[in-house]
Amino acid sequence: MSSSDLLKVAFIGVGWWGDVLADAAVASGAAEVVGGFARTAGTREKFAEKFSCKNYGSLEALLADPNSEAVVIASANGVHKEHTLAAAKAGKHIHLEKPMAFSIADCKEMVSACEAAGVKLGIGQNFRRWPMFRRVKKMIDAGELGTVSLASVNFSGPLGLTAGEGSPRWDPVENPGGPLYSYTIHLADLMEGLFGEIDTVHAVCGKVGGPSKTDDTAAGVLHFKSGMLGIISGSYTAPFRFMGSIEGTRGALSFSSGAEPTFQKFKDAMVDAETLDIGYGFWDGRDLGNAEQFSDLRRAIREGGDPEVNGTNGIRALGVMQAMLKSNSEGRTVSMEEVLVD
Repeated sequence: MSSSDLLKVAFIGVGWWGDVLADAAVASGAAEVVGGFARTAGTREKFAEKFSCKNYGSLEALLADPNSEAVVIASANGVHKEHTLAAAKAGKHIHLEKPMAFSIADCKEMVSACEAAGVKLGIGQNFRRWPMFRRVKKMIDAGELGTVSLASVNFSGPLGLTAGEGSPRWDPVENPGGPLYSYTIHLADLMEGLFGEIDTVHAVCGKVGGPSKTDDTAAGVLHFKSGMLGIISGSYTAPFRFMGSIEGTRGALSFSSGAEPTFQKFKDAMVDAETLDIGYGFWDGRDLGNAEQFSDLRRAIREGGDPEVNGTNGIRALGVMQAMLKSNSEGRTVSMEEVLVD
C-alpha cells in the first residue's frame, strides 16, 4: 500500500494503551501515526519521538490539523464523550476505546453526533477479532459444535492491586464493579459476536479485601435470545489471564491464555480432546486483533459501511455491564431492554 493511501491517524491519549494501539496501527500496514496529544508534556514527547510524528500541544491543535483523517480516542473513560463529540464536529473518523461512556444516553448522543457529521465510529473491542475466536465462530456457524447450550468466559487481572490511589481504576464512580469496565466488557462483546444478542442478565459483584474502593470480582449469568446461557466473570485481584469453554451437542471447546485450545467431540473421552492449531499464540492473536481494527476502519472509510464493531455494538456491551451493576444492586434479573432505553 502506498504511503499516500494509508489512513492517517492521530491519537488522543498516548499512555500505555495508546502506545499499544499505535504499534498496532503501524503493524496493520493500513495506517500511519501522524501525531498524538496527552495532557502530560513528557508523555507526548516520548510518543512523538517513538513514532516520528507531531507532538500536539492541545486537543484543538490536533483536531484542526488537516493532515489527519481519523483519531484514536484512548483517553480516560470520563472524557470519551467530550473527545468524541469534538472529533465528530471536526470531521474526524473515530476509533474509540471501551467503555464508550458512562451512560447509555451519552453513548446514543455520541453515535448520533457521528452519524450527523458523516464520520465512521469504530469501538475498541478486539477479542472477537483474535484468530482463536475467528476459528471458534467458523466452527459454531458450520455446526461443528452442534447446538450450543452454555458458554463460559473469564478474564481477570491485577489492576485492583496495582493501579494505586488516585487511579480511576480504583474509583467506584469512574470504574464501578471492579473488573467490569476493564475486563468483563470485552467478554460481553465477544459473547454477542459469537452467539447473538443477550436478553437478560443476573449478576453479583463482590468485595474480598483488595485495597481499591471498587469491588474485586464480578460474575453474571446471561440468557440469550436463542435460549442458550452464558457466564461471564472476572477478578480484579488475580494474575492477568483468560479462560473459557463452549458446550455443544456435538462437541466442546476449551481455551485459555496459557495453552492451545482443545476440541472434545461428543464421543471422545476427556483425555482424547483434539488440540487445535490456530497458527498464533494467545498474545500474538491479541496483537493481530488490534491491528485488524485499523485495516477495518480504513476499509469502512474508503469503501463504505460500518466498522465491524460499531456504535451499536459498543452500546450493547456497555448495556451488559449496566445490567450487571443493576442486577447486583437490586438483587434481580435485569433485561437488556430496560437498560438500553436509558
